[in-house]
Amino acid sequence: MKLSVIVCTRNRARPLAAMLERFAEQRFAGDYEYELIVVDNCSNAEFGDTLAEFVLRHPFLANRLFILREDRAGLSRARNLGLSKASGDIIVFTDDDVLVTENWLDEIHREFMNPNLFMLGGRVLLARDTLQDVAIYTPDERLETRFPSGGSLGMGANMAFRREVFDRVGWFDVRLGAGTFFAGGEDIELFYRALKAGYEFVYAPNVLVYHDHDRETSEQACRLIYGYGKANAAYIVKHALRGDLYAMRMLYWLIRTLPRRWREQDAGAVNTIPRQRAQVRGTIVGLLTSPLTMLLSRGSQEQERAFLL
Repeated sequence: MKLSVIVCTRNRARPLAAMLERFAEQRFAGDYEYELIVVDNCSNAEFGDTLAEFVLRHPFLANRLFILREDRAGLSRARNLGLSKASGDIIVFTDDDVLVTENWLDEIHREFMNPNLFMLGGRVLLARDTLQDVAIYTPDERLETRFPSGGSLGMGANMAFRREVFDRVGWFDVRLGAGTFFAGGEDIELFYRALKAGYEFVYAPNVLVYHDHDRETSEQACRLIYGYGKANAAYIVKHALRGDLYAMRMLYWLIRTLPRRWREQDAGAVNTIPRQRAQVRGTIVGLLTSPLTMLLSRGSQEQERAFLL
């Protein structure tokens, strides 16, 4: 078994350096091969210095590290480039501001020893106490489901797939993800397509990383959640426009609950109204802009890879 780990980065040399150091500190105790693919999404010159210094400190990784450049901005485009060059039968994704644990890749390998596993998500915790509790996924119980969900099942900072999944359902939708107007959603949209195609999703909390996302104020958290609202609406609209009845039901529920989510605080939570309203504002923008965006961009050959169902 070979695992291809894909990390995309853009002008974040310092977090990338920390991520690479933690990757090199893993045990690599399992019986598997691996490669690390770093995709530069239009970074500055500091990016090259970071990688050169890393290879000098860890020469055992020199023949396993591959560096690519995607000149068109967008996380989905960068991930698709990494995917096109990956030689592994298991494709693993994490982010440049993530700190992996020492047994992270071993645990992914152990999970995929099950031949019936095709899609895996892992636990994402905060790297520092000073960070806002966003961009994390924290359930401590294992989950196995084939049910497409309007909510999150995992996140792109810690996910893995058998290559077969991409061959069947397509790649990441380049209209979604960081660096696009919708600013996210490429991960959950891919999960949705794979679930609709009949693949089971497994969430394994033992596959653990820490997210050092650098958002320490409530204003920064609300901006991120606003983007999540846009992205969530966009991927649901995409599938509703394609006649997906389940997506149509999700779209109906999304619109119907907007007034309640604007005025009512989450049960048992403290002062969630600012975040809820940020998400509602993002959802409304996503609902208003995504139909035209999705309809006008259906002809691209690159995007068609993400339309296969």
